[in-house]
Amino acid sequence: MTQFVAWPMHTTIKDTEDFLAFSRAEWARWPAGPLLITSRKDGTLLGSTGLAFETAYRASTGFVLARDAWGSGIASEALAAMVSIAAAAGVRRLYALCHVQHQRSVRVLERCGFVREGTLRRHTVFPNLEMTEPQDVFCYAQIVLLSSENRPQSP
Repeated sequence: MTQFVAWPMHTTIKDTEDFLAFSRAEWARWPAGPLLITSRKDGTLLGSTGLAFETAYRASTGFVLARDAWGSGIASEALAAMVSIAAAAGVRRLYALCHVQHQRSVRVLERCGFVREGTLRRHTVFPNLEMTEPQDVFCYAQIVLLSSENRPQSP
C-alpha cells in the first residue's frame, strides 16, 4: 500500500535510477541497505525492505509489499530478517515509523516484537496521500541484543 510510504511513487525511469544510485551508496557506506523481497517459489518481486543506518548502532527499517502478497506472513518474515541482519551488523536500536492509521503495519510490528514508544506529532509527509501537511506517526523500536549480551554473566 504505497499511500503510507514516505516517498513518492516512481513515475519515471529517472526516479528508479536515482533510487538505485541511492541504494548503491548506502551499501557502500554501511553493512546493509535497501533490499528486495522476492518469492521463494518463482522469484517474483513482492516488495522491499532494508535497513537505513543513522549511526553504526542505530538504524530504521520498514517494508512495502505488493497487494497480492498481503496477509501471507511475508511482511513478518521480512521484518524478522531485518532484526537478524541488524543484530549481525552491530545495531543496538532498530526502529520503524508507521502512519497512525496504518493498522496492518502496526500489527506486523507488534507481532515481530517491536514496542510502541510513542507518537511523533506532525512528523512525516506522506506524498501518496496527497497531503502536504506532516502526519502523525507511531514510533516502534526494538533494542537489539548482541549475542554476548544474551549469555549469563559469570561471577
